[in-house]
Amino acid sequence: MEVLLFGHRGAAGEAPENTMSGFAYAWEAGIRCFELDIHLSRDRQLVVIHDPVLERTTDGRGRVGNFSAAELRALNTCRFPPGWLTREGIPLLQDVLSIYRERIVHWQLEIKTDTPENLENIGSLLAQELRSQDLFQQVTVTSFDPTALITIGRLLPGLRRGLISDFGCIEQLRLPLELGCTNVCVPLRTSNQDVVQAATTAGLQVTGWLGNTIDEIKLLLAWGVNAITTDYPSLAVPYLRQRGLLTPGQVQPCTN
Repeated sequence: MEVLLFGHRGAAGEAPENTMSGFAYAWEAGIRCFELDIHLSRDRQLVVIHDPVLERTTDGRGRVGNFSAAELRALNTCRFPPGWLTREGIPLLQDVLSIYRERIVHWQLEIKTDTPENLENIGSLLAQELRSQDLFQQVTVTSFDPTALITIGRLLPGLRRGLISDFGCIEQLRLPLELGCTNVCVPLRTSNQDVVQAATTAGLQVTGWLGNTIDEIKLLLAWGVNAITTDYPSLAVPYLRQRGLLTPGQVQPCTN
């Protein structure tokens, strides 16, 4: 069974997460699908960072939403792995999409949990960006937050949407179906094969995360997922490529 392979925050286990350097590293490692995270800056721009605060992944302090996009770009995001020589700030979503729009097979854009007002602003800006870059067909918007998925679904009818949850039992599939989702993002640590099979039977595409070891990848494949998210592309890409398990468009050698 062929699967899509998503680079989690680019290549979060091998390069600075959600950075231009990290996405470039993932691309060179053979990743052709990106997963990344979206927050709103103080001046209402979409920025790519996972946490709502700056301390873990940057040399800044405080909440992302308290800073302008220019101030966020001035921070250093390349703190992991140690010894990474590049210094760069938090990127704008529009820049990441622009650079890779012709090269990436599919995107998972995760809207982080936020206030209803901010989610409305994020949804409006994201809808505008996807229209302007003509990326409607190549994107699935994901979130733990049902309000985020309802909002973007209203603003962009027909857009692929995916609920992220622990999915510990089949009954939890009721919510994404009620929301009209096309995808569920299922964590290996809390879910199981019965949930994946029930989701597939219900017509949902299933992304399993995280496939960070060969054994984890094998288990997700055995569950029957449609996609796998990994922090370690240098491990996952060769394993899946050599076995002919990557969907078309992901199997070519890395080229610039």
